[in-house]
Amino acid sequence: MADRYYLEQTSEFERGAGCKPYPVHVYKHKQTEFRVVVCPIAGLICNLTVCMPTLCSDHKGTAHTLEHLVFCGSQKHPYRGYIDALASNNLGQPLNASTHKDMTLYKFVGLCQEGAANVLPAVLDHIMHPTLHDNHFATE
Repeated sequence: MADRYYLEQTSEFERGAGCKPYPVHVYKHKQTEFRVVVCPIAGLICNLTVCMPTLCSDHKGTAHTLEHLVFCGSQKHPYRGYIDALASNNLGQPLNASTHKDMTLYKFVGLCQEGAANVLPAVLDHIMHPTLHDNHFATE
């Protein structure tokens, strides 16, 4: 079970254009090639952004509908509102999302790294395993 979520570190480098350099760590899941990029920057606020490719062959709003359905629950947490309550309990703002032409971004802003670490597994479960019920489609 632990291997299912194992991420291998693939690269490490420093970035910083006109400011103090900061480390960048890239991790990759072997089976899915899902990547996690961590930029530990000193400060009180912790930002977490999950970027998912959402390419569509038409412009009927499918990706945007799916963005909304992610908030309706997941396999582990099958109820609407769970992710926002979890974010609030971890000193964070409610999860936000935005759909673009080629991707959907899910964003969490909190007051500490621990809060983001607590919220991340639930965010990924909602994105990767959403509960997709007919009644959810009707309301979206």
